[in-house]
Amino acid sequence: MSSRCLLLFPPQWIPTAPHLVGPAIHSILKNNGHDVRLVDLNAEFYETVLTPQYLYDAVKAAFDDFKANADAIFRACPDEAALKDRPKEFQAAFLRYREIYRMARRDEYRDVIRRIETATATYRDKDAFYDPKRVDEATEVIVKACGILSAVHHPSWLYFLTPNVKIYYSVESLREDCENAKGNIFRGFFAPRLAGLLRDDPRFIGISIGDYSQLLPGLTLAMMLKEATDAHVCIGGNLFVRYTDVLVNNPEFFRLFADSVILNEGERPVIELLRHLEGKIAIGQVPNLMYLTAEGKIAVNDEAPPIPAEELFPPEFADLQANRYFLPEFIYNVQASRSCYWRKCVFCTHHAGSRYAVKPVAVMIAELRALQAAHGARYFRFVDEAVSPAYLRRLAAAIIDAGLEINFYIYARFEEGFDEDLFRLAHRA
Repeated sequence: MSSRCLLLFPPQWIPTAPHLVGPAIHSILKNNGHDVRLVDLNAEFYETVLTPQYLYDAVKAAFDDFKANADAIFRACPDEAALKDRPKEFQAAFLRYREIYRMARRDEYRDVIRRIETATATYRDKDAFYDPKRVDEATEVIVKACGILSAVHHPSWLYFLTPNVKIYYSVESLREDCENAKGNIFRGFFAPRLAGLLRDDPRFIGISIGDYSQLLPGLTLAMMLKEATDAHVCIGGNLFVRYTDVLVNNPEFFRLFADSVILNEGERPVIELLRHLEGKIAIGQVPNLMYLTAEGKIAVNDEAPPIPAEELFPPEFADLQANRYFLPEFIYNVQASRSCYWRKCVFCTHHAGSRYAVKPVAVMIAELRALQAAHGARYFRFVDEAVSPAYLRRLAAAIIDAGLEINFYIYARFEEGFDEDLFRLAHRA
């Protein structure tokens, strides 16, 4: 039995290449017989808002609103120190008008609107992108554009390459910002797209929220979808693994945002969740799942071991449009290992919810070859937390032996195994 599945990757994430999670889950569902559609709303978001027309309309609407209403707000509270005693709605309006005023005083918006088209084109141009001066100038314009949009949609924070996020401490504050029509740029972005997203009447909607920068936009999207469809809305991603203790005490989260949350690695749970939605198993049999029971209690199912790395299918990129990303070449994200072989850095949460596992080199070579055959792929980024010297040596040698003509980059720790011979081998590969 095939289920209609919609996979969504929401803003905000660095828009230079598609995140691996969507293509990976797309592949596992497709290869298990499901009808899958993947939409990268993050790429579409940046493509939409970083345009002269969008910026002009946003600034004009903000200025019109400011002229009509700001004076009364500022007169009602001439001392900002007294703002904390005012109602939340008043505080939000005051702070938004203050940011619009500061943005107008900087008087950069006209220049940014004039230059934004050239700036985004620079990132996609094969000649301009490799000129550091032109890229620096383009980046400055884009960062200023994000600042302008952050001001007119305060408290929304936009970023381009460097994450800038608001920390939330309650479900209630998240709900307020998700419902904020003026202060949530993402709500206005998603609203006209809902009908198109739901055109095929999906029965399962998966939303990946892997970082704090995606929390407000991702949950805004989830809330709007919950209101618009009776499809099962499921949230996955690394972020909520770190906050299981918060979710388990907040049934309101599931009433507002999601029917379920997948914890830890998602390939096996999402397959079993679809079996449940098809009536084949009980929801209690779906591993790694958190959900609200019919009695209004939060249940957390037992964890199951992940699918072995060597049994995973190559990621599926067919639904993604290369020209939407902010690079002159389409980069295919791949993964040779999950989690981190080191796992001792006290500041790091990247390995939360995953176990260290490595794909055999032969499997990795087959995956690279499959992506080349399907898409003509030449540029790859290994999104592993860190590659060991021994694995990189075997991988580089295998790439050379297989005659693969590719460019790739990969993350690593500083350690003694990375010597000149290894770097020369990797460079040849």
